[in-house]
This record gives sequence, structure tokens and C-alpha cells, in this order.
Amino acid sequence: MGPHLRTLSNITIAFLLSISPLAAQELNARVTINHQQIQRSNVNIFRTLEASLFEFLNNTRWTGARYTIQERIECNFTLILEQEPSQNEFQGKLQIQYSRPIYGTNYNSPVLTFQDIDIYFPYTEFERLEFNPQNIDNNLVAIFAFYAYLIIGLDNATFAPNGGREQFETLQNIVNFMQSQARFPGWRDDGRGFRNRFWIAEHLNHSTTPDFLQTLYTYHRLGLDVMHTVSRVKEGKEKVAQAITSLQPYYKKRPQSILLQMFFQAKADEIAGIFSAGDPINTVELRNVLSEIDPLNSSKYTQLK
Repeated sequence: MGPHLRTLSNITIAFLLSISPLAAQELNARVTINHQQIQRSNVNIFRTLEASLFEFLNNTRWTGARYTIQERIECNFTLILEQEPSQNEFQGKLQIQYSRPIYGTNYNSPVLTFQDIDIYFPYTEFERLEFNPQNIDNNLVAIFAFYAYLIIGLDNATFAPNGGREQFETLQNIVNFMQSQARFPGWRDDGRGFRNRFWIAEHLNHSTTPDFLQTLYTYHRLGLDVMHTVSRVKEGKEKVAQAITSLQPYYKKRPQSILLQMFFQAKADEIAGIFSAGDPINTVELRNVLSEIDPLNSSKYTQLK
């Protein structure tokens, strides 16, 4: 192919991508609904809901940024329905997973692995799911929009210093809207700990949040993203260790932070793998900090070197 044809081809491809309904969206989400615990004659409603959620997540333009198809954020949503307390009202839990691709490799680093147990929503088959940030009156839409913005915000935070702040503010706006809906759990401080949407939004919009976001950036962009080059593996490991140890001051300010729980739930196995193989670095401080701020996973860190 000659240079002019190649240029024309590239322009054509760019134009086609620009008009594609997939080009502007941020997420490449997979949606699975497990309804085995629900006894009802019409199970088509669950297939319809699964398809509607897939379309909602992948065809909504969540931000003003433009993503190419290759840049879309891959994530998984598994909705496990456990009860139907009233007709067309469902209760269960939602599992959310998001992993970030690491530069120059085929490896995806887990960033979010979370289970929301406060899922309760009404749904009528073929009901249209649309998100209007100025008027949020549908709990199912609010829940999935919340986690869409959480994923996009966390992804931005791993690529840019203090990234994701706009998305985290949107999380708070969603929480503020939904707090007036008393029948729906997960949007308020319910006294059962910090593992709900209220606390995720609160902790991501607190004055201490930049400390946590800097950890995400250093860990991924300055650490993992340079390790595809053999000569920089040690440098990358040192940056990852620096990112983790920098969480200690944040832990002292907010020891019960849901952000720390989410971070180590996603990262514990990865951390153990990074520092248990390859060229060793000095991990004395890292091991001491991990034993303080992530005691639940201490057994995974015994082989760090």
C-alpha cells in the first residue's frame, strides 16, 4: 500500500471510529445476572434486564472525554438476585471487578474487586434505563451509574496525579440525591461499618483523598508501567513499595477507610507476587507497613523479598 493510500485509509478509519456509537463511550462492561434463587414463572425478565444493563453501561457517555475502542475500560458486573420480596422488586448483591492494563504487557492489574450487599430495586420488564444527573429517581440506575463513575474515576487516578476528582464528585452527587429515598439501602451511614456507597463517596471526597490518589498513580504509572523494560524492573518495584508505604500516614488519619479495604482486597495477591520473585529490593519497611495497615493479609506477605 502506497503512502497516500495508507493516509487515506487512516483518515477513513479515524472517521468511522468518530461516528461509531462505541467510540465515545468509556466502558466495555460485561454484565451477568444470576437469578437461580428467584422462583418465578417469567424468567425472561432477567434476560431483558441483563441486556438493558449491558446497553446502559456501554452506551451511556459518562464523561466529556473521548475514548477509542482500544481505550475503553474493561470491567465486570455480576448481579446476584436472592429474593423478590414484592412483585417486580428484587434484592441481592452486586460484584464489581475492574482491572487496568499495564503498559507494554498483556497483564491487567486488579484495581477494584468489590461486593455491594445493599442491592434492592424495583424493575419492570422493558423499563428504559437512563441516567440524568440532575434528576436521579431510579435506584437501579443510580447504583450502576455510581459504580460506572467509580471505575472511571479510579482508572483516571492510576494514569494522572490526583485524577478522577470530577467522577468522585459525581459519586457524591448521586449519594446526595438518593439519600431522600429511605427505602433503598446503601446510600446512608447505616451504622454497619464503612462498606457501602455512602462511605465510598465520602472517603473519595475527603480532604485526605489526594494522599490515596497519589498512591494509585505512583503504584501503577510510575511502578507497574515501567516494569516491562527489564532494566527498570527494580525501579518499578521500588516505586510500588514507595506507593504502599506512603499509605501509612493516610492509615493513621483514617484507619477504617473503605478505600484501604478496597485497595488491599484488589492488590494483596499482586503485591505478594511482585515482591516474592525476581530481583530483590529492601522490603523491611514495606513489610513493617503492611503488617500495620493490612493485617488481614499478613500471611500473604511472609515471602516478600
